[in-house]
Amino acid sequence: MEDLERIVIEVTQACQHACMHCYNFWSNDRAPVNNSESLTRSGIRELVRKIKNDITVKEVALSGGEPLLRGDLPEIVGDLVDEDMNPLVITNGTLLNDRLVSRFPEGTIFEVTLFATDAGLHDRIAGCRGAFRKVINGAASVRKHRCHLAVTVVLNRLNCHDVRQTMELGIALGADAFLLNRINLSRMTFPVADRLVPTVAQLKEALSAAESVVCDYKAMVSVSVPIPPCILDVGLYKSLHFGWCPRGSKDAYYTISHNGLLRPCNHASVVLGDLRQQNFAEIVDNENTRQFWEPIPSECLDCKHPLASLCRGGCPAASHECYGNRDRWDPIIDIIQRQ
Repeated sequence: MEDLERIVIEVTQACQHACMHCYNFWSNDRAPVNNSESLTRSGIRELVRKIKNDITVKEVALSGGEPLLRGDLPEIVGDLVDEDMNPLVITNGTLLNDRLVSRFPEGTIFEVTLFATDAGLHDRIAGCRGAFRKVINGAASVRKHRCHLAVTVVLNRLNCHDVRQTMELGIALGADAFLLNRINLSRMTFPVADRLVPTVAQLKEALSAAESVVCDYKAMVSVSVPIPPCILDVGLYKSLHFGWCPRGSKDAYYTISHNGLLRPCNHASVVLGDLRQQNFAEIVDNENTRQFWEPIPSECLDCKHPLASLCRGGCPAASHECYGNRDRWDPIIDIIQRQ
């Protein structure tokens, strides 16, 4: 088994937002923050140590739900630092303030979501009134306390026009890096995908805007949710870093649910095993896990595109969540092809 760049731990399913594109498979039945099944602070540290016995991991991303709803999150981050791990907190940003950020170790990375520069549009996408103002104030607190800020922009039909301005706002707030990700479909959002998925023209507009930000501000922009090349030619955007599904490689982001169950990634509902009962290597190296990553969609078998071996049909988890199997290509291709 290869060493890993990162793992994801969902420390809670709870969230105070109702993002229109949310892919959490539990979004309609969230476990509360104080849930008897959720891992305790000591339980999280124990699992991290258990994983370290099997493999070298550089980074632990703490996610949810909204991880800042856990009152002990600063201490969990401190535990990870003590374990020589690089912690990253993935948050909607609305709970960040001076008092809370000051409890985190200096240098903690906060990955904060910013949907638009228009407060009304941001709040509409987040499904939470007043969110935009809180995010801006929270981002200021991150920089004030010598922590690092990364900004994620999730693209849907409503905000593709505002990418450059949103990133410029992020730069003004002190962002070190950006993630620009188109929405990833799930069983909850698939029925309304026609209203959410950007058109090809909108994706091109957004990517061109991000490219201009890189050139003008020397910013770092990653596009981590795959954009299959049969949708558009990503090779045109030389300054952006495009990611592909790692399919179990060293770049995979295996995800630990709030209750210790291990999944292939944060988008997949498939359970590979229980880390409270099994070793990490035992789960990742078994046949069921290998079979999860293997399928190549029938639509892609004859693809001759130079990126075919990297793309392999886009996101297999999205296919599984929307179609019930991984033998079809990413559902975003079907949506865009019929636009």
